[in-house]
Amino acid sequence: MAVSELYQNVLKRLAASVATTPTAADWGQVSLIVAATCAVSLPIGLSTKFFEWKPVTLAQAIGPALSTIIAPGFTEEAIFRAAMLPHPKVNPGAFPPNAAAFAASALLPLIIFVAYHLVNPDRRTRAVFWDARFLTLAAILGIGCTAAYYVTGGSLVAAALAHWLPVQLWLFLLGGLDKTQPLDASAKKE
Repeated sequence: MAVSELYQNVLKRLAASVATTPTAADWGQVSLIVAATCAVSLPIGLSTKFFEWKPVTLAQAIGPALSTIIAPGFTEEAIFRAAMLPHPKVNPGAFPPNAAAFAASALLPLIIFVAYHLVNPDRRTRAVFWDARFLTLAAILGIGCTAAYYVTGGSLVAAALAHWLPVQLWLFLLGGLDKTQPLDASAKKE
């Protein structure tokens, strides 16, 4: 496949994933997937002490909540799900008919998704994103987002929300905001 053909295919997948509207039943499945993602992640995060009960105020949460729907929510899901996975409207023969076949096709994008977190240029948060506990939780989140994408027939919105909601719980209730936005030493002294 030529680079231009690959590029066109990715653009078609992105457009199709944006246009794919989940049904009410799809949203029910996505809700269960998000709940399952959290149910698996919570005991791992708590038992390894990666999660710590540290709720923030609403004022502290509003800005980051709004920005994280864009990145990582939509941005990462556009790259690691919509662009890299087949879409039934663009690649009907390539969209696997069952979850096991889809999981096999999603393995490489999942590995790339997890590895991508290692390439964090911000030295203040690098320790968080290189932490094996975080990477394990990122893999679980990636599996949930992939499942949401699959059950909705390739909806970017569903995958992005399946990404965003667990991230909000981590950031605003379980100490994630402190981990990802540490104060500089100079700011702590003031």
